[in-house]
Amino acid sequence: MNSPTPPYEQVRREVVEQVRAGELKPGDKLPAIRVCAGDLGLAPGTVARAYKLLEEAQIIVTKRGAGTTVAPDAVAASERAAATTQRERGGTADPAVVALLAGPVAEARGQGHSDVAIMASLRAALAGENGAASGTSDASA
Repeated sequence: MNSPTPPYEQVRREVVEQVRAGELKPGDKLPAIRVCAGDLGLAPGTVARAYKLLEEAQIIVTKRGAGTTVAPDAVAASERAAATTQRERGGTADPAVVALLAGPVAEARGQGHSDVAIMASLRAALAGENGAASGTSDASA
């Protein structure tokens, strides 16, 4: 799982896609958190976080003693989750814009800013906010 996307989110997205593709069907049993974590080489807490998000989205159901299964309405819920993910990603990246932003992103990283802070700053810029002009720039984020 070599990606800038956090591992818990990668697990969550993979389950969503498996439900959407019909690889996982309502009622199918998912591996226990510790088993899944061991198989993927992740910490159990990482898989637990993914499962929690999937439960909140009504894609899986966990019953004490019975384990975790794909929820009855998981297909519809997975379609909603996938649409939300696509909106959050902003659709397909334009290579020209990626090239335009690569330099400033590298410079911000070089100054010690986290990817989260860079994304938040980009969103603020897109919204027309100007933190630098008002003196609210946060170099520690």
